[in-house]
Amino acid sequence: MQLSRIVSGRAAGHDLRRAVSVLRLGRLANRRNPLSLVLLYRVALWRTTLSEVRQRYAGSVMGLFWLAIAPALLMCLYATTFVFIFKVKPAGMEIGAYLLQMFAGLLPLLGFSEALLSGSGSLTANRAVLLNTVYPAELVSLRMVLSSHAATTLGLALLMAATVIMGYGSPALLLLPVVLALQIMFTTGLTWPLSLASLVLRDIQQVLAFLCTALMIASPIAYTIDSAPGPLRLLVLMNPLSYFILTFQSLVVRGILPGPKITAACLVLSFGMFFLGFRLFQRGKLAFWDYA
Repeated sequence: MQLSRIVSGRAAGHDLRRAVSVLRLGRLANRRNPLSLVLLYRVALWRTTLSEVRQRYAGSVMGLFWLAIAPALLMCLYATTFVFIFKVKPAGMEIGAYLLQMFAGLLPLLGFSEALLSGSGSLTANRAVLLNTVYPAELVSLRMVLSSHAATTLGLALLMAATVIMGYGSPALLLLPVVLALQIMFTTGLTWPLSLASLVLRDIQQVLAFLCTALMIASPIAYTIDSAPGPLRLLVLMNPLSYFILTFQSLVVRGILPGPKITAACLVLSFGMFFLGFRLFQRGKLAFWDYA
């Protein structure tokens, strides 16, 4: 009887040590790999993101309908300004194709601008979770980026439907969610170090707001790269968001992926910034303990 208790106790101790070892290895892997961290906390991330989206529109009369109304109203404003007032249209392009091109360029810009501002200030508004072990601080910025792209996601669905109705539909439209996911990875990678820096430098929010306005000018939304003058064309090529916008526009209007250089730039920017931003956040998180 006593021997069986000793054996069972040793077995239980062995299982406990094994569980602790697996847990430690899992935590070590999650610290180095943001994809495994997202996969591990996917349920909590999904629930908190939905809660964040509902909270943004709580108390408003239209509620979640603003997710569809806001991009539609801005698109109407853009169409009225450039098509009917300034009468801008690339040579050889129909009005319908031009409207789709503008909408395809405007959606990623709106999502990026909102996500960059809200994600970079996420830790300032949630200081208590900076070194939280229950809900990792890395997911706070990601949650804000995902919730900020809610309107973009719904607008993307409306864009796909409008593209099919207007006769420009193609199987390439199925790649639009993939490109949006790549842009979310790129934006999250940017917001991770910026959210830490915003704890110390409060002026970052004002600088980013001005930067988003400048990106609207330096993004090929209402014009093409070929029609842009020399200095503006250089700014467009230096703008990392331009490569995502060009990919969206090519898939919607032309039904194909853009050139290999633009496609490769999207992949390098998204994965490179995602992993680099995660590593910078991991290394700088402890250094910003006093500012939390």
